[in-house]
Amino acid sequence: MNKMDSNLKPLADEYGEIKAILADLVVRQADIKKTFQEAGIHDLEGDIFRCVISHVDDSMGHDWKKIALSYKPSKRVLEHPANQKVTQRGHVRVNVYARTGETS
Repeated sequence: MNKMDSNLKPLADEYGEIKAILADLVVRQADIKKTFQEAGIHDLEGDIFRCVISHVDDSMGHDWKKIALSYKPSKRVLEHPANQKVTQRGHVRVNVYARTGETS
């Protein structure tokens, strides 16, 4: 290990700690989003931020399976585990806005 590497060693630990904190925050964010969804909240005013919760229906997208089948793929391709994924249509989106002042 050269001198440069030893000077940067603490950064490796700091980087790992940041990644761990971010992972915890992503889990907490998902929990809050689920709570909003289960409560049927559409918008919510906090003291600092405003959240707008919406269900995005993407069921009108392309039928990728139909398009792929038009190319007559082999049975091996069709049976590959990566091609067996079931995707859920629609998702919940939470947009967050900073509040700019008092609301009535």
